Amino acid sequence: MAQPENYQDEAYARIKKMIITLELRPGQRITTKELQTKLAIGTTPVREAIIRLRREGLFLVIPQSGTYVSKINLDEVYQARYVRENLESLIFQDAAKVITPAQIAELEQNLQLQAIYLQAKNYDQFFSLDEQFHEYFYEISNKKFVWNWLQLLNAQFNRFRYLRLEISGLNWNEIYTQHQALIEALKENDPKALKKMVKSHLHLVDSDVKVVLEAVPEYFEPETTTH
Repeated sequence: MAQPENYQDEAYARIKKMIITLELRPGQRITTKELQTKLAIGTTPVREAIIRLRREGLFLVIPQSGTYVSKINLDEVYQARYVRENLESLIFQDAAKVITPAQIAELEQNLQLQAIYLQAKNYDQFFSLDEQFHEYFYEISNKKFVWNWLQLLNAQFNRFRYLRLEISGLNWNEIYTQHQALIEALKENDPKALKKMVKSHLHLVDSDVKVVLEAVPEYFEPETTTH
């Protein structure tokens, strides 16, 4: 008997999260059976999830060898950042026009939790809160559909962002400090400051690339290690 479609969605979401958060490492060989055991979900939903994730470029099938987690494509990281930078400049400005004091308080509560996990060096929770922080602006500006669409483009970008948190020597405080500055610019309804801060925030990728590549060059497609 076929399992319900929501099992397929669950398998897809959970496997994708495992790739984004590096539970499944770039270049790692996987099998349907291994994933089925990890997820405690039937074979069909797992196979369907692998097909979907192959289409998104997160799995690579090599004939006579097997299925592997794709390595990070740096060109796609930069292109996703380009889309995010241009979209979020508008999203943050739209949010500034309609945001309520209660919504600002919710963002500040998120920021307080970020500080706790920053101090605890819990990058899994910190990354999750970072994502929620950005997603909330799409909700405030009534652009949640755009956020959901972005997730199809964001996979390589998010893999890099998560990997950045794992690399010693890179400062998490800069991410947190920039989130603080974004909220202050939002309170002041300063479109120019918001646009500048969004650009600076998302361009952290550029300054971090060299350090990350030197630490784990094996995680990246060789032809995309320069920009």
